[in-house]
Amino acid sequence: MEPLILDAPACMLGESPMWHAGRGSAFWVDILGNAIFEYNLDDGRVSRYAGSRMISLVCPVCDQNGVLVAGAQGGIGVYDLSSQSLSIISDLNRSWEHHRCNDGAVDCLGNLWIGTTHVDHEPEAGDLYRVSEDWCAAKKIERVTISNGICWSADHKTMFYIDTPTREIRAFHCSAAGVLTFDRVAAKIPASVGYPDGMAMDAAGTIWVAIWGGCGVGGFNSLTGVMEHWISLPVPQVSSCAFVGSKLDHLLITTARKEMDNQQLADYPDSGHTFLAKMDVPGLPTYDCRLPIRLP
Repeated sequence: MEPLILDAPACMLGESPMWHAGRGSAFWVDILGNAIFEYNLDDGRVSRYAGSRMISLVCPVCDQNGVLVAGAQGGIGVYDLSSQSLSIISDLNRSWEHHRCNDGAVDCLGNLWIGTTHVDHEPEAGDLYRVSEDWCAAKKIERVTISNGICWSADHKTMFYIDTPTREIRAFHCSAAGVLTFDRVAAKIPASVGYPDGMAMDAAGTIWVAIWGGCGVGGFNSLTGVMEHWISLPVPQVSSCAFVGSKLDHLLITTARKEMDNQQLADYPDSGHTFLAKMDVPGLPTYDCRLPIRLP
């Protein structure tokens, strides 16, 4: 699990890594740097795409390799890789002056789950939405602070979710219709370890959680909540992780350097870089978004 640092620019706030099977590459974003990055696992080539506003999430679209669904400050929409342009399709019926989208994921039916947060992370100023069918959005969890880390169990019946300041990974029963029922606190991250951020689940039921302020990624047993594995990184602000590769046997890990002073950057010069770790157990299958594409 010794992680390798990718030859890619450092991010101010790297986030939302994901695997794009159709392109055979991995994507992630720099929210504060207004950029999207693509990494080809075969040749190590990195491409950078410009963003016109804070983009927090991109995900693949079924049968569409040239566009991505994206969450941003302003709502959700479609990002065209050729023109490097973002078209907002839904504003989620909310005001965006002081808010932006945050982390999200796609379920096995192709629905997009995406959270929002206040730009200064004011308490309980965000919500979690499920976006389905004709870009119709429904609130599923209200009054969250920093919506993060969505993943599902192998049978798709349990959704795991993080509101970062709670330091909890919460498990919900999740129906095919998207109805959530709170089940339990699956794991609690001690204050001495850090804050849970983005996460992904492997085929053995381990939840891999990026620990903000903790210099690593923890592997938590989804049934007992015990941290059984640890991937150490040479940076404190670890933001998210995702299984990537044709066999989903690598973990792509994003980090950040936001609000770090010169001394902290001198102590942790690799902050903001993206890492890749070879994993013993592969991740669960990933899914393309099935929202209908509308381009200008």
